[in-house]
Parts: sequence; structure tokens; C-alpha cells
Amino acid sequence: MLYKIKKTSFTLVVIITMTLISACGYSLRGSLNLPPSLNHISVYSDNYSELVNSINETLLSSGIRVTNSNNQTVDRILILSESFNRRQLTMSVSGRVNEYELIYDIDYEINLLNKKTLSDSITLYRDYSFDENNVMGNSDREDYIKNEMVSTAATLIFNKLKAYAK
Repeated sequence: MLYKIKKTSFTLVVIITMTLISACGYSLRGSLNLPPSLNHISVYSDNYSELVNSINETLLSSGIRVTNSNNQTVDRILILSESFNRRQLTMSVSGRVNEYELIYDIDYEINLLNKKTLSDSITLYRDYSFDENNVMGNSDREDYIKNEMVSTAATLIFNKLKAYAK
């Protein structure tokens, strides 16, 4: 009898907790709950782009059909331009570079069929230490940071798409 009461109480606590969590709008990180009207999206860039690939992967994993054409009869995300720049951040007393800063600029548009075109830009900054004794490691580190910046930009574009589509 006592076991049954404990089990019922535990079940009730779990149900109430789950209801409260979902009621406050909590969702798992990386989940993309787009409106049902966005079932087919074109993601397009004039040039090859890792950002387009990252956006496509997330949309596909969310069950949204994706095309890479500049088709104007479907909802579109257009990557107008993107560029990586690197500048010296700090230098040593001997005049050698100690740190670099990577700058990632993206200009894009979100064209939804039933809404006005939304134009926006993103600029991301990351810095890293440069070790002149480990040139290969520096190159790998820079590539890793660039990939992380692309992923961050894709997430920011998803968030903008989600907010704009509502």
C-alpha cells in the first residue's frame, strides 16, 4: 500500500515538473521548431559555402525539405556574401605576432513568400594565440575556430528564421 502511494506521488511529481518545463517554453538546445508552413526551404549562395552546408544539415535533420536553387517560388535563405578576415591582435617585444583575431562577416536575406524580405548581417569575432614553434597546430586551431564560427552563424540565422516566421 505504501509502495503504491510513493509510486503515485512520484508519477505526479514527474508529470507536474514536465508540464511546468514545457509551459515556460523550454526546448532542448539545437532543436528547431519551425512553423508547419515552412516545410520546404531553398538555401542558396552564389559561391560554395560551408555555411549553406551547415544550414542544410540542420534543416534536413528537422524534417524540412531543402533545395540549393535560387527558386523564387519557395521560402528562401540567401547568403549574399561571407568572408573571413584575420588581423594581428597583439605582438611580442621582438615584433612577432602573439595573437590573431578572426572576423567572420555574413550578409544574408530571408525571403518568406507571405512576408517582406528580411535583410541582415552577422559579424563574429574570435581570437587565438599564435605559437611560432607549432605552425601546423596553429593552422588546425584556426580551422577549428572557423568551423565553430560557421556553426554559430548558422544557429543565429536559424533563430532569426524562427522568429521571423512566427
